[in-house]
Amino acid sequence: MKRSNAILLALAAGGAAAFAHYAMNEKMLLRTYTIVSEKIKAPVKIIQISDLHSSKYGKNCVELIKAVKDVSPDVIVMTGDILDNRAPNGECFRFLRKIASLYPCYYVSGNHEVYTHLADEIKAELISYGIRVLDGETDSLKIGEQNIVIGGVSDPIDLPDKHGRLWEDQLADCGRTLDGSKFSVLLTHRPELISYYEETPFDLVLCGHAHGGQAIIPKLVNGIYAPHQGFFPKYAGGEYVMANGGKMIVSRGLSKYVRPRIFNRPELVLVTLMPSGEDR
Repeated sequence: MKRSNAILLALAAGGAAAFAHYAMNEKMLLRTYTIVSEKIKAPVKIIQISDLHSSKYGKNCVELIKAVKDVSPDVIVMTGDILDNRAPNGECFRFLRKIASLYPCYYVSGNHEVYTHLADEIKAELISYGIRVLDGETDSLKIGEQNIVIGGVSDPIDLPDKHGRLWEDQLADCGRTLDGSKFSVLLTHRPELISYYEETPFDLVLCGHAHGGQAIIPKLVNGIYAPHQGFFPKYAGGEYVMANGGKMIVSRGLSKYVRPRIFNRPELVLVTLMPSGEDR
């Protein structure tokens, strides 16, 4: 009897370990979204990198670089917390220098870049790589024959900025540059501020910050807890329709090690903008 009990305990322990390994899988996945618009005449592929927190994906993030290259994006956007105040950032800087040499890149700050107390120095370093840092500005990007507008705002705790603007001022300045003729994308860190985005004319908002709610109960709960949203966050990760008719996509982020992720694998996000009427 004792031997049987020991075998059952060993099997139970092994099963629990296997389940924990499966539930806490940190292998990166590619999450894809398709946005259809009459303003788009030719497909545009956008890679969104969010909440990397200087996590390692091979030396100097070679695995992440390969995943990006495999998609052949037209542009890369970074929606904050790429670097971190609690981790060495040297390899992440080398990763950023590499991808900036390969693709047009845009960046907005997250709260953890601000927590380093080196936010201005970080931005200056990224600018030296050729990355466009957006602090309440928009930029027109031409991809083949397609024009899109990309705007971005700093994290709210990084403000007022050098122009004395608060976060709301940056967002308003971005919105005022749009005339509605070109497809427009807003880069921001925080999804919980959706009511502000809904007051702008942006067609698409890309953000992160929520880390996918850290833990997911598959098919039941999209996330357990997110910063600045609390328990059972409404905007943990995924695609949401805004009151202005636009879409908001919340990346679950690429962070590892900071907190356990349960049924919530780190994700690289691919957003494809497609013309109306084309096969998806």
